[in-house]
Amino acid sequence: QVLAHDKKKKSLQSHEHGVGVLNISQDKNILLFEFEAPGYDIVGFEYEAQNDEDKKKIKNALIIFSDHRNIILPSSSARCELVDNSSKVINEGKHSEFLISYKFNCENISKLNVIYLKYFYKFKNCKKTNIKIFGKNKKSAFVINKSKRIIKVKNYF
Repeated sequence: QVLAHDKKKKSLQSHEHGVGVLNISQDKNILLFEFEAPGYDIVGFEYEAQNDEDKKKIKNALIIFSDHRNIILPSSSARCELVDNSSKVINEGKHSEFLISYKFNCENISKLNVIYLKYFYKFKNCKKTNIKIFGKNKKSAFVINKSKRIIKVKNYF
């Protein structure tokens, strides 16, 4: 079963500025990418957007997230096609967090060798990403920083 964000309200107190979270999970030929990032990393502030300038920054970030090629790109060898995506901002107290998901149907998932992480190019406050991969053949967790933008996933799926 493909993992999904917990629908319950969660506390945003635990995130660390500069550090995003990316979960990648497989269900047969489906790959789900779930990304979480502190508001500061994406728009430069944590509070709920108050003025027109802040609202414009949020809107622009959501536009960037609406095209997966700005954030994540599976290698073409797997022939993955985007079938669903969503992005939203959750505000709680003095904290905000972006939640983004991309769902792909991959015609040849076993040939997926790399995933390009484009996120660091778009959001300069992002320093590193905690990644968890749940593949049919292999599971792992690791951290990459902005100098490493390729996730090697050969034999995971």
